[in-house]
Amino acid sequence: MAKLIARVAGPFLVMYGSFTVMDLDGLSFSSAALAPEELYELVRQGDPWFAATENMAIVCSRQGYHHIADVALELWDGEPPADPEGQAGTAAEPMRSSSGRVRAGNSMGNGGPVLDLGEPAALWSVRAQRIKKASQAVVYFSSDEAYDDEDDDDGGYPEGLEEFRIQFWPAARPLGY
Repeated sequence: MAKLIARVAGPFLVMYGSFTVMDLDGLSFSSAALAPEELYELVRQGDPWFAATENMAIVCSRQGYHHIADVALELWDGEPPADPEGQAGTAAEPMRSSSGRVRAGNSMGNGGPVLDLGEPAALWSVRAQRIKKASQAVVYFSSDEAYDDEDDDDGGYPEGLEEFRIQFWPAARPLGY
């Protein structure tokens, strides 16, 4: 059975309905890597809601445009067990990390705590889990609508709407790797 090696977690501001998981080296300029715009275009309509390329993954929210979600990044020594309660929407992708250090980030440049994967220039299997936490109605904005901070009645952001768990474990190495 796989063991949890490290975990960083906390509240994180989701902006414009999405956030990234980014390698600390920044974007990859490899010809195999998708540009951020291409990656975003893959998830823009919400299906799939998680996509990854070298040094970057993007995660889309289903609970609102701007809100504070609980985000956890986890390192496992093997494939972690599935969500025991069956409540999580799940997606998985491979992701190469050049520095071996990743963190959540939003479009305003805010970054969450760093998860040290312990191995630079490695390929990782990544599972994203999106868990709805609140049953309250949420105001949705399409990407074509303008968002105005006055849309938030109290000037703050809704909290407790959803949780994200991003799990990393060593990817199986192809022959000749």
